[in-house]
Amino acid sequence: MAALQGYPKWLLDSKENISGSPEWKAFLHELHDAIQQQLTESHVQYFSDLSEAEKELFMQRATKAIEGGTTYSNLYKKVSVLLDQNLNEETSRQLLEEHPIGTKSDLVIDFAEDGALSLLKKWPEMKSKLSFCLNQPLPFKVRQLAWRLYLTNTKVRKQYVDLLNSDARKAISQYDYEIDQKCQQLLSSEKTFGDLRGSQGVFYAMKAVLSYYHASMRTKTRLRDVDHMLVVPFVTVSAPNVPRKEPPSSRTVALLVEEFLTFQDSRPGFVVDSGSETHEEEMRGFVDKVAKLLQQYFPETPRVIAEKYVPSKDKIVATEAGSFAVLKDGLTILIRPLIRAMFVGYLRMDTLLYVWDQYMIGLDSPGYNVEWLAIVTAIILGLLKDKFKECQTSVQMEMMLKNEGPKLTIAQFQYEVKKNHYPELYAMLHKDFKSAMPVLDPTQAIHPPWRHWYNDLIPPYTQPHDRKTAREEREAERERRGQQQRDAELLRREQEQSQRKDSGIPAYEDQEYMKLAAAERQRIELEKARLEDQLADERRQREEGERRAKEEIEQLKLQMSMLSQRQPSRPVSTYSVSSYISRVLVPPPPTPASYASVPPPPVQVPARTPTPAQSPTDQFNHAMRDFLKKITDAQNRIAHAEGQDKEVLDKKTEGFLHQNIRDIKQAQIELFGKKFEPGEFDRMSPSEQQDKSDKMMTLIQKWREERRAKDLKQGQR
Repeated sequence: MAALQGYPKWLLDSKENISGSPEWKAFLHELHDAIQQQLTESHVQYFSDLSEAEKELFMQRATKAIEGGTTYSNLYKKVSVLLDQNLNEETSRQLLEEHPIGTKSDLVIDFAEDGALSLLKKWPEMKSKLSFCLNQPLPFKVRQLAWRLYLTNTKVRKQYVDLLNSDARKAISQYDYEIDQKCQQLLSSEKTFGDLRGSQGVFYAMKAVLSYYHASMRTKTRLRDVDHMLVVPFVTVSAPNVPRKEPPSSRTVALLVEEFLTFQDSRPGFVVDSGSETHEEEMRGFVDKVAKLLQQYFPETPRVIAEKYVPSKDKIVATEAGSFAVLKDGLTILIRPLIRAMFVGYLRMDTLLYVWDQYMIGLDSPGYNVEWLAIVTAIILGLLKDKFKECQTSVQMEMMLKNEGPKLTIAQFQYEVKKNHYPELYAMLHKDFKSAMPVLDPTQAIHPPWRHWYNDLIPPYTQPHDRKTAREEREAERERRGQQQRDAELLRREQEQSQRKDSGIPAYEDQEYMKLAAAERQRIELEKARLEDQLADERRQREEGERRAKEEIEQLKLQMSMLSQRQPSRPVSTYSVSSYISRVLVPPPPTPASYASVPPPPVQVPARTPTPAQSPTDQFNHAMRDFLKKITDAQNRIAHAEGQDKEVLDKKTEGFLHQNIRDIKQAQIELFGKKFEPGEFDRMSPSEQQDKSDKMMTLIQKWREERRAKDLKQGQR
């Protein structure tokens, strides 16, 4: 999907079409006039005299000035139409040429996702636009990039990398073994971490991040159990990039360290809950907010909680304020472990990631995260009110919260947020800017004018051989570009290595580079050994074929000799020859009658050479050739059929080939979450290639058996 510079082709085509449109030229002209007016008012002669920050400020003011005008509206409509058209054309082309497994809607979403990710990578400051994903779980690729953008802190990552290069032992906690044991126990015992169980890469990533986090704290106290829980969402999001049977790369661990430590520093005080007076005050304020939400939207839940957390007999509660105080005391005990762990272990993983997505997109909005955590806590308690009624004690309520929380789904949270809290949260996220972009919730905003799907501009139909030629050219061009990139990267690494050696500066990438070089050498050696094995097999097969041919020749010679012994050639009869000579060459003596009437001389017929009889060897060879030809013809008729049956068989064979292609692509998506790019499989190590091939073949064979059973069942009906 990705094209030049990481941008999809449809996005580049849209940019080219927009930049050449009259609407864009009119917009630039009006924008230039607005900027020129600001320069005149500010007594600045040239735009180039401004600093970068001033240029950006002037651009924003000018854009705001013309926003909402006719020129801006015309450009907005033109951009919408061109994006719609190019995205639809690219989707239709893929459906026509590459026969993907997904539907058209799936392809549209995939292409749009690639375009959004490429723009976010180019302009990270546009991460604020992710606030339009309010109340929607982020797709996997968008979630990875969004968390990374909101939790970026190059200083933290640089400190970790420098410490690894200078003294790696300082990046390991003195309680590293204890952290190791707790990580193993947590991954094996916690029910909501079932997808991570058995992954060695996830375990090593958790241990490395927590060990460095504790070492960076420079404290003699042990790491809290809740910190082991908080690192789980980060390794879950990174799990597809982490191998299951070996430790992750140093780059992956460095990114996890950067995100986790930045998240730990940005937590509200009631989440940290260290016992200080400041944190206690924040906890009381948070509990007060949760209690008010429960009374407003789930009035039965506060009564159930107050009944289970009964105060002592000498404390008499007769006022409304006293009842509210009892509710707050009970809530504090009930939700403190829940909010400390940020719902980790209390919600199943997909629901937890949805909650964390909404938390991440509001990190730059003051007050939003406190409000969001209070809303989620109130929703959890409100949805479990029927379960709380079954409890007799406060301890049972805490166990019920732990056991029943993982059964809540994303749809339940989305419904409650949309019903009661969406306008408030939306206003908090968008109070600092105004945008015409649509939101994902169809009840909250007007859709953009993308209404041209009914008049699809489908590419013209081409012949199969033309599509094959074009596809081969694209693959060759893609392979050529990939090779150029690899060569350029290798040259860059060599130059950097030579510069480092000349300057005497150590680099932390040397070890990784040596590993890559060793892996490449190992791959070449394995490839060489595989080719040598193939050559030896071919040589053995050729020698075996020659031996069998010699044996067949000797057997044929033996049969020929036996046949010649059974049918000896008879000698020519002397009598027949002499009688023939006497009849043809020596005329009989004349008789008296012959003189009386002499008949006319007979017509001389030219002698004809008789066809020579075949020898027994030729007869045997001719019979064997006829016999082998008949066997070959019979085998061809059996294998390929004849007439209409042959056409049916060819069609079924073609269908099986297409089905195999679809099975391979679907297996890649099912097992690895994506389709392999051209050349990606060849770059893998032989063991990884064998492992992935075995997994895909197992899954494809399962599908084949299911289809065969289904066909047999339909045939019986």
